[in-house]
Amino acid sequence: MFMVTNTKMVEAALNAGATGVLAAHNYRHPEALRKAVRKLHDKKLRPFGVNLVLDFESEQFRGYLEVCKEERVDFIISSLGDPKMVVDACKPLGIKVFSDVINIQHATKAVERGVDALVAVTRDAGGHAGRLTAEELIYQLVSQFDVPVIAAGGVANHDEYKRMIALGASGVSVGTAFIATQECDVSDEYKQALINADKNDVLLTKRISGIPITVLKTPYITSIGERRSFLEKKLKRYKRLKHFMGNAMPIIGLERYKHHVVGPDYQKIFCAGPSVQHIHSVTSVADVVRRIVDEN
Repeated sequence: MFMVTNTKMVEAALNAGATGVLAAHNYRHPEALRKAVRKLHDKKLRPFGVNLVLDFESEQFRGYLEVCKEERVDFIISSLGDPKMVVDACKPLGIKVFSDVINIQHATKAVERGVDALVAVTRDAGGHAGRLTAEELIYQLVSQFDVPVIAAGGVANHDEYKRMIALGASGVSVGTAFIATQECDVSDEYKQALINADKNDVLLTKRISGIPITVLKTPYITSIGERRSFLEKKLKRYKRLKHFMGNAMPIIGLERYKHHVVGPDYQKIFCAGPSVQHIHSVTSVADVVRRIVDEN
């Protein structure tokens, strides 16, 4: 989870009998990711993985991938792109590769590339969400492919966990439920917003990354709207113009266009899925794992 997941959360999840994933893009450079991976390895905590966002493919992305290879992480979850590069680089080393998918077309390509599992990102996922319900997507994936399917979206208690397993999922990927925990370093304001929210406070917006993402409806989100403006689309296409505008803003007083040029203020964005309705207090990662897995 962007600007959320940390080594404390992954360590606590592993100690509770689950696994965890470090988000590579939470680290400013590959060596910072390496340090986090080694911190967990030094404690002999395994298995854990790293999430690589392929849409951000760059020299830095390649650096993250090299760290994952050199440090022999147990698995990688690839998101927002063709996983071929990751599969080709990691599978010969025994590193498993899972791929986030939101429809059968994405899943078909991922399976053709040789991924070890599919992460079914449903419309109830927090952050970058899909369009299909769990019933629709998991059924399609389980019926058409032989690789394991991991359900992502909407799980914060045991009933939802059981429902995903009954649909044919081999496991669940959980995000939102772990944000309001003692091990998570987000602001108290973020955690309290999750506690106060219900599923009707969650909306889908393209204003953050250009890709639909679920967030809590806050005054900041309301102020920037739900769709990218004409200016943002132009700036994304013409990077030199964006650079010029960014430098010119302080000089000519275009502060009100800051969001369009510089980008969103991530400190004011609270990513979450509809499962916020099951969050009622700040607890521990271990308590969340027990709440989801244990019947009582």
